[in-house]
Amino acid sequence: WCRAELLLAYAFMTTGRNVLVVPAGFAGSSGHGMDGYEIVLANPRETVDTLTNPNDRPVIASLTGVAERSTAFSCWRVCVKQSTVSVLISCAFNVCCCCQWCGLYALLNSRNVQPGKARMGKYVPRQQAMER
Repeated sequence: WCRAELLLAYAFMTTGRNVLVVPAGFAGSSGHGMDGYEIVLANPRETVDTLTNPNDRPVIASLTGVAERSTAFSCWRVCVKQSTVSVLISCAFNVCCCCQWCGLYALLNSRNVQPGKARMGKYVPRQQAMER
């Protein structure tokens, strides 16, 4: 279920490209910051043999399919969303930059959900913030 959850977050959440993991024993913020690293999104279908409940297989397969077909962060949708955030941004991107930067920004921020290939950032509190 955890792999399916990460895949769905990547596909549909605005901040899904980066995920914050709060481990057990986290004591709260102590100003030590975060450690981040990049992970490859695992394919939830590959782990269906190790499920606790075998009845979850079709549900996980269905959710994985929904995430793979997502167009929530396609280049076009990112372009439209970012260029219409405000009147100022719209003028800056579409008039001053002739939409060239708008298209490049959209391309860099678009997401194609491919389990086993797509990458996301994973952030955890530094070890000093954990209870000992």
